[in-house]
This record gives sequence, structure tokens and C-alpha cells, in this order.
Amino acid sequence: MQKLKVLWAGHLPLEIAFWQYAIFYGVMLNVVATAVALFLVVADAPIAIAIVTHLLPVPYSVLTMVGVWRSADHYPGPPNTALLAKLAVIAWSALWIAF
Repeated sequence: MQKLKVLWAGHLPLEIAFWQYAIFYGVMLNVVATAVALFLVVADAPIAIAIVTHLLPVPYSVLTMVGVWRSADHYPGPPNTALLAKLAVIAWSALWIAF
């Protein structure tokens, strides 16, 4: 829980916030949620339960978007890198919510 607080505050290096938390952990969480949601659809569970299951990672996606955004604000490197990280994490999260 402490690591998520550090992420939320933007105190992680941008590379870790983006690649480890947003991309790696985000992919794992979204793949599992999507697979379970698809299984529920195939198993004839109520569609509302499948939709809720699919959307369970949304709070984590918001957490990582805020964390990456704040980490990018503290990034000492090129400003374009920070801007690209901000845009990429928003696009990445939107992609997983849509699919």
C-alpha cells in the first residue's frame, strides 16, 4: 500500500511509474479482468457482472495515470519525454477501458 501512495504522490522516477506500474502491472491486471469478464459472458452470467468485472481495473488505471502525470512533472530529463509519458499513459488506459 505504501508503494501505491508513493506512486500517487508522483515520487517515483518516471521510468518506474510508467513502465512498471502503468504498463507492466496495468497489463497484467487488465488481461486478468478481461479474461474473467469474457469467461463470465461465455458462462451466461448476467452481462452486468461481466461489465463490472471488466471495469474493476479502472481505479488502478486512474491511480497510475495520476502517478505517471505527477512523476512526469518532476522528471529532470527532456520535457518532450515527460509529455509523451503523460499522453501515452492516458491513451493506454483508455485503450484498456474500451477493450
